[in-house]
Amino acid sequence: MKNDALQVYIHIPFCRRKCAYCAFYSEPAATPEAVRLYLDKLERDLDAADIHTPVESVYFGGGTPSLLTEADLERLFDLIARRLPLMPDAEISLEANPETLTREKIRLIAAHVTRISLGIQSFDRELRSRLGRDCSDRAIAAALEWIGDAGFPHWNCDFIYAIPSQTRAQWEKELRWAADCGADHLSLYALTPEEGTRLAADPALQIDDDLAADLWKTAGERLAERGIFRYEVSNYARPGGECRHNQRVWQGGRLAGFGPAAASYDGECRFQEPASLSRWLVGEPPTVDRLPPERRRREILVMNLRTVAGWQRENYLALPGATPAEWEQILTAARHLEARLPGLLENDANHLRLTPRGLSFWDEVAMEWL
Repeated sequence: MKNDALQVYIHIPFCRRKCAYCAFYSEPAATPEAVRLYLDKLERDLDAADIHTPVESVYFGGGTPSLLTEADLERLFDLIARRLPLMPDAEISLEANPETLTREKIRLIAAHVTRISLGIQSFDRELRSRLGRDCSDRAIAAALEWIGDAGFPHWNCDFIYAIPSQTRAQWEKELRWAADCGADHLSLYALTPEEGTRLAADPALQIDDDLAADLWKTAGERLAERGIFRYEVSNYARPGGECRHNQRVWQGGRLAGFGPAAASYDGECRFQEPASLSRWLVGEPPTVDRLPPERRRREILVMNLRTVAGWQRENYLALPGATPAEWEQILTAARHLEARLPGLLENDANHLRLTPRGLSFWDEVAMEWL
């Protein structure tokens, strides 16, 4: 883990229409004036941050970053190039939705971005409809073609599973198409009715947890047969296609967040920008989450246990304040936890990880640990 490098997250809070499952902060139907004000404030914040630490990754999330016009994207990329000391091999990721893309916009993005993440959610039109996902088959096919032609070094597709009435046969078909679409990374999320979403407000919504567990297991098996391997509970990649930004954040790397609702982590405290464009524009300060350092390290420990690799002793000891004695305490706690919940953990003097079965019970392990 590179403790001397910084990860940067930039939240772009604009989208065409709020999807029924989405709990991320966004502003539907943004006006050109709102985008201009956003970029003006982002520029001021980047100037004020005066970052000199080498930046290993930049992640443009949202919202829908690809909703911006080509001119606005040009300005955004220029801000980053001029104000961030990017490492020569920096990973630069941008989230996109198919219906917001054109061939020309893809070419522009490819000139500045090393990794694009496409929000498909499902190739099945009916399943997308149940998710409130407003995107046509034609838009998806075109976006896949343009991204393939643009030659991105890496690219991801997002999918959702355990959608009401979805069958295992439908999911296996989805997985075959996903494996063949050309992406070297797939993010697969079980449908979860997050508080404040339209789905959560639907009293008729029923989530089948047993089906979700079965589809999760099926994904790992089928994708591995196609050379795409699970490396985190919800993320799969061909070798070398893993998202470096997420890996560093999971391991407690320093993070600088910009934009409304963006989070930062300086190694000790977590900062959260206001989840409101209007409040962010007027300079409302972020909330500060201060926890005892040991508690913060336990949070980081549990978060990175979502990965297949888990922890190596040297990586844990690279966390601020971590000591060999604390690592030994963690291993002791792991042995006690394994005695109560057998088959979920693997550990020796230098490694701690969840078993494949343990990954499917990560929530339970996290609750036990914290």
